[in-house]
Order: sequence, then C-alpha cells, then structure tokens
Amino acid sequence: MKKILLLFTALGALTLSSCSNDDDNVAVVGSDTVATVVETPALTFTSAGDYQILVEFDQTYPQYDSALVYRRIFDSSANVNAWQLIPRTIFLDNGDEVDYDYNFTQSDLILLLGANFPLNEIPSDLTTNQVFRIVMIPGSLNGQAKAAKVDFKDYNAVIKHYGINDGTVKVLK
Repeated sequence: MKKILLLFTALGALTLSSCSNDDDNVAVVGSDTVATVVETPALTFTSAGDYQILVEFDQTYPQYDSALVYRRIFDSSANVNAWQLIPRTIFLDNGDEVDYDYNFTQSDLILLLGANFPLNEIPSDLTTNQVFRIVMIPGSLNGQAKAAKVDFKDYNAVIKHYGINDGTVKVLK
C-alpha cells in the first residue's frame, strides 16, 4: 500500500511541476488584449444621487479585467490638469476629510463620495464638474504591470506602459 501511495505522490509531483505559467508574456500586438481608457463627462455628486454616480460602460468587460480610476485635478504648480488615482482622501484645511472611491463590475462602475462630516457640507469644488478617466486593463496583462513595477499613481506612466494613445480617449455619454 505504501508503494502505491508513493507512486501516486511521485506522479502527482511530476504532473504539477511540468505545468508552466506563461500568463505574464501575453502578446498585445494583433490581439484583442489591449488596455483602453475612457473618460466621463463632467459629473456632479448630489444628495439626490446619495453622493454616488453610476457610470455605465458601452461594452461588457471580461471577469478578470481591472479598472484604475483617476480624477482630474488642477496642478497649480505646473499650471496644468493632472490625474489623481482614486481611492483618494482629500484633507481639508479644517481637518475634515473627503473620500473618493469606486466599485467596479464588468458592465459599470459606481463612483462614491464620502466624508467624515455631513455630505451636504462638502465644498462644491469637490462635488461639481468632476471628470474621471477609467483605465481598463485586461486580466491577461495584469502581471505585466507588476513585473515592470508600474507606478499606478502616475497616470502617464500607466498609459505609457500599456501603449495607450492619450489623444484618442473616448468620452462616455
């Protein structure tokens, strides 16, 4: 009995060790496995929407795809618009905090606004005319960013890594 158990153990070890995982070496050229970016129109968080905004995609994404969401901010030191990765906590001068977050599914994304004080008291510059960019990363490409140590906080580094043309970003309706 011990010899049979030893034989099955050895066969199992050989079978498992002969498998390879080439998921991190996915070809992007000539396939549907490409990262994309979409942009929301200017959105406003309101109490009527419970400070949540539903963003519906024009397609359904596969189960293992990932979404990175960036909020447009004005960088006064460089006098340009910049993109800030969310989730994000904004610290106000009085010590209060405003939080941007999101929930992602294959067909939509819900943008969430929260605070450690009554939501109707959030300054309007943080609720009105908010623009977001959503970078969709196919599941087959997720390992590439980890291997290359892409800084997800840096929108420009992300789109450069995935070969996304920033000039062709589609604005959702």
